Amino acid sequence: MFATLTTLFGWAAAIGLIYVTFLLARNSDAGLKYIQHRADMLPQAMLVRYGGMSLLAVLAVWFNAPRMLFAILLSFAVIGLGDAFIYRRAGHPFWMHLAVGIVTGLGAVIALISIP
Repeated sequence: MFATLTTLFGWAAAIGLIYVTFLLARNSDAGLKYIQHRADMLPQAMLVRYGGMSLLAVLAVWFNAPRMLFAILLSFAVIGLGDAFIYRRAGHPFWMHLAVGIVTGLGAVIALISIP
């Protein structure tokens, strides 16, 4: 029963995040309004996001869960490379994002290879 509930919550979270991603991609102002975020508060919100992402990575290593670590590192790579693309296109410094995207992508490949 709990496995089914876990799966349902997982799919609900994924569908919700995909919907928010779609909203933000189509109209960032409307998307931010829908998720009740304000552009001027994003630095503080990012602090919480980075803390949450750090916790995910630490827990995956602590639980010795290479599948989970692969997924987390792959998502970090997508975030880093996506940010690098956005900042490069706007003419801003982007090397840190690019480096993080490449390193976490490499880590994801290593985690994938280490899956028994």
